[in-house]
Formats: sequence, structure tokens, C-alpha cells
Amino acid sequence: MALRFLMRDLVILALSYGLWLWLAEYSAGQGMLADFSGWLVGLMLGVCAYLAHEWSHYLGALAMGAKVAAGTELSSAFLFSFDAEGNSVAQFFVMSVSGFIATALVLVFFYQGLPDEYLASRVARGGALFLALLGVTLEAPLLLYGLATRSVPKQVSV
Repeated sequence: MALRFLMRDLVILALSYGLWLWLAEYSAGQGMLADFSGWLVGLMLGVCAYLAHEWSHYLGALAMGAKVAAGTELSSAFLFSFDAEGNSVAQFFVMSVSGFIATALVLVFFYQGLPDEYLASRVARGGALFLALLGVTLEAPLLLYGLATRSVPKQVSV
């Protein structure tokens, strides 16, 4: 199933890149076309940021030999579930931190690599910052709790 998720997400990435090449430049202008192209392309790049975050969690878990179950529905945004009962704190730590690292790299790329004058860039940056905020408020407390109690929080398996 992971291969199907990979194919799905590569299609999303290719579509996003194609939209960037086609429409992003228009988002530097004024009017409805600029607004629509900036919003659309920026939103798609935000989706790519989310996917990079999730794939990094998954690859971090696999790199540590963690027990994970691949997702079953392609319509789901969740690639896998992490087995809280069958994994160590070290596996949980690497799985968790991998997502934060990916989000940080995406933010660096969005701020260093995307033109400031494009609305598409600003929407993408806003989306990535929102994802980072979610990570800090939803995921970081689980990580800190796991480290403090030296256990894998049960919520990870949900």
C-alpha cells in the first residue's frame, strides 16, 4: 500500500510543480487571475509541505525498524500508523523528530527559494507556517511527554 501512497503523492508533487511553472508568475500581478493563481499554487505547495512532513515521519520510523502499519485508504492524508505498544522510545523519538526536520527544511526552501513577489510564495509560506504551528502544538507535547515518561504515548497509534 505504501507504493500506492507514493505514487499518489508523486502525482500531487508533479501537479504542484506543473502549476508552479504555469501559474506562479501570474500571482505577482494584480486582479482575479493573480489572486486565484497565487491561492491555488500556494495551496498546492502547502499540501506538498504536509506530505513531506508525513513521509519524513514514515521514513524515520522505517529507518529505525519501527513497527508501522501502512494506511489502507488513498483518500486518507495519513500514510501509516505507529504501533505505540510495539516500538521503543528511541524509535518514537526518531519518527517524531523526522517530521520536524522535514518541516524546517520546507520552511527554509520556501523562504530562501521562492520569489517574494509571488502571492503563491506567500500562500505556500503561510501554509507551511501553519503546519509548523500544528506540529508544535499537537506533536511536540506528545514527544516531550514520551521523553519525560520514557514511554511511547498511546495517542500515537490513533
